[in-house]
Amino acid sequence: MSTLSSQPELPLRIAVLFLAGVVFSLLFSTLLIQREVTSLPTELLNDMASSAWWVPIAAGVLSLCVGMLYPTVDSIYGTKPVLQCDWSNLIRCSIIFFGINHACMKLDYINSVQLSVTLGVLSITMWWLFDRTVSGLVVGLISTFVFISVSQFFVYHGFASYKAPDFFLLRSWIPSLIFSAVITFGTIGRQLSAFRFTHAHED
Repeated sequence: MSTLSSQPELPLRIAVLFLAGVVFSLLFSTLLIQREVTSLPTELLNDMASSAWWVPIAAGVLSLCVGMLYPTVDSIYGTKPVLQCDWSNLIRCSIIFFGINHACMKLDYINSVQLSVTLGVLSITMWWLFDRTVSGLVVGLISTFVFISVSQFFVYHGFASYKAPDFFLLRSWIPSLIFSAVITFGTIGRQLSAFRFTHAHED
């Protein structure tokens, strides 16, 4: 009974995690465009079928991989986040993440260095508040590196570009923002995993 009842939940977890990444990509793209950080080639903007198509897909895949990886690593190494997995903590984490993005869109910073330091502190604070495990930190850093590498591949091939890049064709504060998203995705994945197993045991 428990095995059968748990099977339909895997596609649901996959769908929720992928959609979370898509929502993040839309928010993140809005942030970059409003702050005039990125620009898209005119021919891509004129072709809606190909305009930045890789952004929501890459973000959705990242969210899916991170959301599945975090609970898997926890199970293998026996690690647990500092806060118990429940919906209230997930909501708090999401609110903080969206608050960071909103602050980036609305607040004016003196220069890119000030923004980089601010976001770096906030992203590490998110990890400290909602994770505080070495494995979570390592997975977060690796996931951020992978996403940045993929995005840089597309930037290098002309699908998009950063205006006034200050770090390897990139704005230096973007990795911190990606890292905070990874922590959010990991929290979502842990909560979905805990919710699934709790119901499976009850059955």
